[in-house]
Amino acid sequence: MNNKRKAIFAGVACILGLMLAIQFQTTNNPITRDTRDTWELRADLEKEKQRQQDLNNEIKKYQDLLDDYEQSRKKEKTEAMEKALNDLKEAAGLTEVSGQGILITIEPFNEGEAPKLYPELIRRLINELNRYEAKDISVDGQRIISTTPIREVNGETYINNQPLGSFPIEIKVLSDDAQKLQNKIIASQSAEDFVRENLYIDSKPQNQLTLPAYDKPIRVKYMKQAKEEL
Repeated sequence: MNNKRKAIFAGVACILGLMLAIQFQTTNNPITRDTRDTWELRADLEKEKQRQQDLNNEIKKYQDLLDDYEQSRKKEKTEAMEKALNDLKEAAGLTEVSGQGILITIEPFNEGEAPKLYPELIRRLINELNRYEAKDISVDGQRIISTTPIREVNGETYINNQPLGSFPIEIKVLSDDAQKLQNKIIASQSAEDFVRENLYIDSKPQNQLTLPAYDKPIRVKYMKQAKEEL
């Protein structure tokens, strides 16, 4: 791209130099009596007009090339910004993601009255999954992000302001090493906590899992819009 730009500037410089040379020559030559007839003068005038038009066309061509170069730079910058934005959205959980991981199923340990799945149990499990380098998590179809509320409302557990469904509850977790993550969950404190609440955790590695995007409004505090750099 640098070589192309140098070639463009060199071409423009040559054309401008030629125009200045012609003007200098015209200015310094002594004025002599023109003995050409009218037809010869008209022919020479047409040639001069054509030459001037050719020069204008060349200048426009190189100017267009320069404009295209500048536009391509803007396009590259725009594409880079769009890629960065998409990467940020993916990291924030705002896009659907797929990959290998583990599928965790939570269900009652014993038959009979269904136990209660408290918000604190889910929060502890999510914290452990993050500590074991989980990449992305969804619980009962709700994508978990850093601001996801998990709380109890009127005796029910809500995630992202949506009530949990009935058992079994599925938790999808993406990980670069699904088998390692499963082994850690089996021996985790969360597994013991669920057993004490009459709940059983079953986890299985999966080659392909798809997690939904977080689709709720994100409220951001302590931030303001920055001025755009020109």
